[in-house]
Amino acid sequence: MNSMTTNLKFFCGLAMVFSFAFFYSLYAALSAQAYNSIWIYALLFGLGLLISGFYLGYNDPVRDSKLDLGFQYHLVTFIIVNSIGIPALFLYMGFNTETVLGASSSSVFWGLGLMVHYYFSSRSIKGLDKKNIFD
Repeated sequence: MNSMTTNLKFFCGLAMVFSFAFFYSLYAALSAQAYNSIWIYALLFGLGLLISGFYLGYNDPVRDSKLDLGFQYHLVTFIIVNSIGIPALFLYMGFNTETVLGASSSSVFWGLGLMVHYYFSSRSIKGLDKKNIFD
């Protein structure tokens, strides 16, 4: 990741706001034992990140360059959500084996998906005309 574009910086701010709002709502629902509302918060959080990522990524001025913006947006989402979510988990649930396993398992699987994304984005030839390559 060479540099962050303006849209990517704006997405980082949105991801932070969405993450703080989601984790606050999640732990408030858990303390109130309102388990039915948790999926609504998770759905709104996921859709908010997805829609803002698609919109800002599609309208990014460097979208047609050789940079893989999808990987950049994926990486900053991973960093922001985990840097907010894991400490929030430990603050709310306490530091015990169950919370460490829960936090590490979700981060490990998401990190593996991020590594697969990096592998395929590093092998891509984005920005080059297929006719010039394969003719």
